[in-house]
Amino acid sequence: MTESRARDISLSWGDGMIDLALPRPNLGSLLLVEQDKREFRGVLLRMVADELVAGRPVHWIDGGMGFDPSPLLPLLRIRGCFDKTALRRFHICRGFTAHQTAAIIARLADEASASDPPNRLSAGRLIITSNLARMFMDTQLKRAEGRSLLRGALTDLRRLSSASESLLIITSRRHSSPPISKDLRALLISQVDDKLSVIPAGRGSHRRGISSMRLHLASVDRSITWARLPQGQTSLLDFRHIHASRHVCIDEPPLIISSFQPKGESRALAARMASGV
Repeated sequence: MTESRARDISLSWGDGMIDLALPRPNLGSLLLVEQDKREFRGVLLRMVADELVAGRPVHWIDGGMGFDPSPLLPLLRIRGCFDKTALRRFHICRGFTAHQTAAIIARLADEASASDPPNRLSAGRLIITSNLARMFMDTQLKRAEGRSLLRGALTDLRRLSSASESLLIITSRRHSSPPISKDLRALLISQVDDKLSVIPAGRGSHRRGISSMRLHLASVDRSITWARLPQGQTSLLDFRHIHASRHVCIDEPPLIISSFQPKGESRALAARMASGV
């Protein structure tokens, strides 16, 4: 483990406003993001972009079979990354059935736990599994079988996160079709280290193209109102560390004689003198 990695115990949310208001999620932990639809997808993509630009690999396990990586491209360009090698560090995998999804997670956990794991796992810090529980709601599965498969997948995700020292984010949708059963939701919550709830702020939350949400982090029992930026946009908080000046001016600025008389007044004086007034 490198010295810089040894100092890192948490990961940025990828959003300056959230970083200022909520504790950053810890590496080696499981975080459940529960949302109505996909309100937090933009933040997750910002987190992915930050890691890719820093030269670190990211894994995304697509449980909802609907992930589109194209919105990631403008986020990379905003961060000054035009090299296609960044995308080669982004590993997306998809299971079309519950058994395939569970097998993918188990394989990644085995690779991370191996004595000589691949660099793409050992050098990364972020793994995301989107709509995980939905895969285990398959009508072809008995409820007991789906619950057993999900419990095993969560155990392997814990092993994967611990062995790779990565933050593992699991997303879940409250209003999926069909909705997630109460027992699967309870199982998700019981197996993670923390839960972030993303809730619409209600009426008047959409102003000038920016929608407001309420974020609640269970570990600290803290809620904040968060302005969700449109896709592909950034805020000034994202640049507060990059553009902060390190030079302090201690010399007085040079005296400019013409500054004592504004140009408008000097031109009016010249016009009066020319007309003999």
